[in-house]
Amino acid sequence: MKESNQNKTRKMNFSEVTIFSVPFDLGKVNENLTINTNSPSKSSKKQLIDKAFSLHSEGNTLEAAKYYQFLINQECNDHRVFSNYGAILQGLGKLKDAELSTRKAIEINPKFADGHFNLGIILKNLGKLKDAELSQRKAIEINPAFANAYSNLGNILSDLGRLKEAELSLRKAIEINPTLVEAFWNLYAISNNIKEAEERINQCLRIDKNFLKAKLTLSALKLHQGDKSLFNKLIETSLKDHPYMSSIKWVSSLPYLPELFFHRWALFDSMIKKSKKNRPFYEFGVWRGASFKYLIDTFKNGYGFDTFEGLPEDWYGQKKGSYSAEGVIPKIDGGTFIEGKFEDTLPNFFAKPKPRASIINFDADLYSSTLCALNYSKNIIDEDTILIFDEFIINQNWEQDEYKALNEFCSNHNFTYEVLAISYMTNQVAVKIINL
Repeated sequence: MKESNQNKTRKMNFSEVTIFSVPFDLGKVNENLTINTNSPSKSSKKQLIDKAFSLHSEGNTLEAAKYYQFLINQECNDHRVFSNYGAILQGLGKLKDAELSTRKAIEINPKFADGHFNLGIILKNLGKLKDAELSQRKAIEINPAFANAYSNLGNILSDLGRLKEAELSLRKAIEINPTLVEAFWNLYAISNNIKEAEERINQCLRIDKNFLKAKLTLSALKLHQGDKSLFNKLIETSLKDHPYMSSIKWVSSLPYLPELFFHRWALFDSMIKKSKKNRPFYEFGVWRGASFKYLIDTFKNGYGFDTFEGLPEDWYGQKKGSYSAEGVIPKIDGGTFIEGKFEDTLPNFFAKPKPRASIINFDADLYSSTLCALNYSKNIIDEDTILIFDEFIINQNWEQDEYKALNEFCSNHNFTYEVLAISYMTNQVAVKIINL
């Protein structure tokens, strides 16, 4: 069961430099290493490398991967081959293999700044944030003018909760490259208030007027300030079914607009203030424990549930096993961790009465996992318990996962819920169950 935490670069919600994402099955490539050249054995290594790079740059990653594999099998020792092959593996979601290939590129050429940069992205997506930070810093050490590395470092520091450092890094990226739209987008993601957020979104649009996520987000920010004009305009276009628009439409249909936040830490802080701090918290989906560590600072006692082996099945664009902690259970003072699938562990755990929850953080993503967690949590929820859902809105199929699970749970028990807070950037929604 995907028991994750942190936008996963999920799943990571900050903008990153994307390199050659591809939608094919690597298994098919492995079975067929025939290279489309009349006489590959007579082609020089340089010719094969140049052909691979040409195919890759044209977006023909299927054929490029065959060339990269052939070259690697021929014991090619070119760091660019391993780096580019790692990029393809990353696009496939095969992050562990991508890490190995990229590390090989760095081993061949330790001064390869792009290699350290790419490795940092891969490590971030694996949830290894501190290692990802070191990789981006190494890229910057090699190339002090590497604006994208500063931007991604800011992204990582934000995930680590080091927001002041994150802002400094992002502003350095902008100083180097004032038109780096990703840096302004990442800066939006650590905004302190709606006015600041709107200015940063507008800066994205000044750089790129076609930046769709920014345009849709701007309509939400204006809506939260009482101006529905942009939202009403966009909802009448072909964008009406875009997940951003459907999410904003759902929010606009609520009895009143909830508090708006731009990063998880601010949403957590607000919900902590509203919670019963003498109670423990519960988290369904721990991954490497970043949110758990943040919450335990206040509540001192917490229960975490996870397989620590990643998704039990493919989840849209994420492969089975994504968000795995490689079976490593965090060691956190005050934390009690229950390892295994929810359907296996929760019946036994909740067989005896458990203390009411202050906060329950749901980060299991899948509908079935979230509904299972909600059903077994029923007796630890009262009118003071705050439920935070980590992947509730914005995702392509958001209405089929945590949103669906919560609504089904409430329908089955004749409950309703009040929405307290949301974050479009981090996909989070916080609610309280009423009519218990």
